[in-house]
Amino acid sequence: MKTIIILFAASIIFSSMNAFADGQSVNMATVTNVREVFRTIIIREPISTKEEICEDESGFGGAILGGVAGGIIGNQFGRGSGNAAMTALGAVAGAMTGQNMARGTKCYPRDRISYVEREKDVIDGYIVTVESGEEFRTKTRYHVGDRVRIRSTIE
Repeated sequence: MKTIIILFAASIIFSSMNAFADGQSVNMATVTNVREVFRTIIIREPISTKEEICEDESGFGGAILGGVAGGIIGNQFGRGSGNAAMTALGAVAGAMTGQNMARGTKCYPRDRISYVEREKDVIDGYIVTVESGEEFRTKTRYHVGDRVRIRSTIE
């Protein structure tokens, strides 16, 4: 167990020594300026509108019902072959009347969805300037006067 702890501690010490072996150091600096960096995105918004849809109805159901009713009524008149003629005439007249009564336009409301696209500028990051004049880009929001860590390369 002691060997594992010693190896773990040694690896931490050696890795921290190698972090600055390539000539980098970390210093603190004061922020002197912050500029926002924008990018444009497209927003797609749905718009719902109501519209009325109308369809013509043929009235076939009315023709059938009218024909049956007209045939029954026509059957009440005439005798012999006259009875058959009146039944047929009543059926034809009832079918025509029933079709005309059932014919018409049927309208119903329907929601229509359409989309509108618009552009919007959103903050994509910040360009931060520190007291030495160095600039770096970050996603983190800093304010003038904040202290930040700067990784410098020593040459």
